[in-house]
Amino acid sequence: MEKNKMWLRLARLYMVAAAIGPCPWAGAQSTAPIAVVGVQTGIDTNAGQRPARQNINDLYARGGPQWDLYVLALSSLQTTNETDELSYFQISGIHGLPFTSWNGVGQVAGGSMSGYCPHNELIFATWHRPYVALFEQILVSHAVSWANQYPDSSAPAYQAAAQLLRQPYWDWAADGRLPVAATSPNVTVNGPKGAMSLRNPLYNYQFQQPAVEASMGGPLAAYAETIRCPLPGDPSINNATASDVHMAVVQQQLRDYAYDAFTRTNTFDIMAYDASGGASFENPHNLVHNSAGCGGTLGDINWSAFDPLFMLHHCNTDRLIAMWQAIHYDNFMFTTSGVSNGQWGTAAKTVTTADSPLKPFFQADLATLHTSNSVAAIKTFGYTYPEINDWSTTPEELATYVRAQVNTLYGPDDLNGGANSGSKSRIRGARYDNPPSQQQFSKYYTAEVSVNRSELPLPVTVNLVVSGDEGGVVLGRMAILGMPSTGMTYASIPIQRAMLRMTGNLSSVVKNLVPDKVIPFLQQNLMLEIRKNDGTTVPLDTVPSLQLEVQDLDYVPPANNNSSAFPGFGKATTWPVKGGGRC
Repeated sequence: MEKNKMWLRLARLYMVAAAIGPCPWAGAQSTAPIAVVGVQTGIDTNAGQRPARQNINDLYARGGPQWDLYVLALSSLQTTNETDELSYFQISGIHGLPFTSWNGVGQVAGGSMSGYCPHNELIFATWHRPYVALFEQILVSHAVSWANQYPDSSAPAYQAAAQLLRQPYWDWAADGRLPVAATSPNVTVNGPKGAMSLRNPLYNYQFQQPAVEASMGGPLAAYAETIRCPLPGDPSINNATASDVHMAVVQQQLRDYAYDAFTRTNTFDIMAYDASGGASFENPHNLVHNSAGCGGTLGDINWSAFDPLFMLHHCNTDRLIAMWQAIHYDNFMFTTSGVSNGQWGTAAKTVTTADSPLKPFFQADLATLHTSNSVAAIKTFGYTYPEINDWSTTPEELATYVRAQVNTLYGPDDLNGGANSGSKSRIRGARYDNPPSQQQFSKYYTAEVSVNRSELPLPVTVNLVVSGDEGGVVLGRMAILGMPSTGMTYASIPIQRAMLRMTGNLSSVVKNLVPDKVIPFLQQNLMLEIRKNDGTTVPLDTVPSLQLEVQDLDYVPPANNNSSAFPGFGKATTWPVKGGGRC
């Protein structure tokens, strides 16, 4: 019992009341660091089995004690006084605004006026793992408190549910629509005294100190709550419908990008972040921020962690990375080095490796900061995902199983006669009457986009458009967030499946192309456009660094009737695009 409660003691008992700091949002600081150990309850210590983080749509549909506790715990966390270092406000503020120290880790000389988050850097993926784990351990501490308030008749069920509760995820790669649970302003759950109706903590977060939040500056400071796709002239509406529509537009691409990163990337550093120039999970991650936020809180990286969608989103990003690690179990962490753009606790131009500190997250010894190596395994933080059983299978067996799950969730609807052949799209609300076949083209095609962030009014989305008699069709998107503000960014955008999904005259043109005419068609007809999150365009002549090329890669289809086989990719040839993709 003592061991199972260690995470709770470390999260709570080190908190000591202190005077409010010089900043009005400064928290009550602890005399000892707060350890990020995750949740260590509900684990089978003999077998090693750990509770799984669940899909938010499944958790919501199932209801019951875990759903009740999740909502109540998140509500309690959001109503914790914002001066408490373990409040929703303070934990969210680690990521970006209000640009202040947390956990005793101060700003360093050469550090930037930003949060701690290292976007577009080598440690992007690993930094977010302890961040989500910290949120999870505080969330579950509130769930435990709620479970102990239920009457004797139901307390055992709720106490057991609290032991197994973990932060849920939103699998935007399989279903891009907003989670239904996050679209209504109010929610009803079963509380200790019966039915409870309360403000839905997944819908938005209401700031407790409007004057303080206003002092953080920028357009979003005008709102007393987090906002999604705000309507002009009406600051009171959290437009979940518009957010859902924007996500519906990109849901097929999110699925394509996830599958591309799983199947075409074999090294951690390329998989993890966009500056590597390969197929990574960071571009679809960015696209969710820009599309679901669309001018609101989630789309501004300095504010985004305050939107309740943030942890659902980043939990899924962590899940995709963990699945990739399970597949590449012999190559599951980067061994290269990078250079930091600079954050609150890291000086610009600092060389980063897998042993660099992930600030401000301390390990259990309360003296050592976590590193990418210390967070490499998800079991460190006491959770798993539905696709990952790493306690009773060999690494080879697990890799085979996870590949099959990737094919089922994100693979083409025709895997060359494989398990998904002839199936309809798994994206709700969409269907292929003629499922696109990977074999229609003899090669695999990608668009390679690069740009210097300093030339852009960040955040923006770079659209890849193919022109035709009926206008243009967006084949893909490169989403660029607001931080860092400088440096080159790259995206390798798979366009194979998008070309096969086209309709109208362009569809007929593309599907009738003979192999040696595909690249000439793309060279002549691909164009770029840049859009801000409010939908307005950026003149391309103001972005001289913007470049577009296309690649064709030798393509080896997965073996017939092998549901766990991935396609193979060979030599890539790069081709210029007419005018660099400029109209």
